[in-house]
Amino acid sequence: MLMHIVMFTFRSPWSWSSLEAIDAERATRAHPNYIDEIKGWSCGRNITKRDIAADFVVIGLFENIEDLNAYIIHPNHQEGVIKWKFIADWKVIDIEITNNFTQKSGLLSALNKITNTH
Repeated sequence: MLMHIVMFTFRSPWSWSSLEAIDAERATRAHPNYIDEIKGWSCGRNITKRDIAADFVVIGLFENIEDLNAYIIHPNHQEGVIKWKFIADWKVIDIEITNNFTQKSGLLSALNKITNTH
C-alpha cells in the first residue's frame, strides 16, 4: 500500500480569500467520488501561521503503484492539477507503508492492520 502526500503553497497573490483557491480545494475534496483507485483520502487547510508551512495538504492511500499511476493520469485528477497549477506550487512524496523503512506508531500504527490484510 502506498501513501501519496502533496503539500501545496500558494503563490502571491493567491490565498484562501481567492475564489480560485476555493475552486481548487473543492475539486481536490471530490476526487474520491470519481477515482476508484483511491483507497483512502484526507485533505485539509493548514491551521498554523509559520513561514515554512504549506497551505493545503492531500494524503491519499493507494493499493499499489499501478493504482497511483492510474490516479495521476485520471481526467478528474488532471482537472484538479490544472486548477492548482494556476495558483500554487507543490511538493509530492509517495511512500510504501508496508516498507521496512517506513515507521508507523501511535494512531498511525493502525495502518499495520490495514496493510497486513492486503
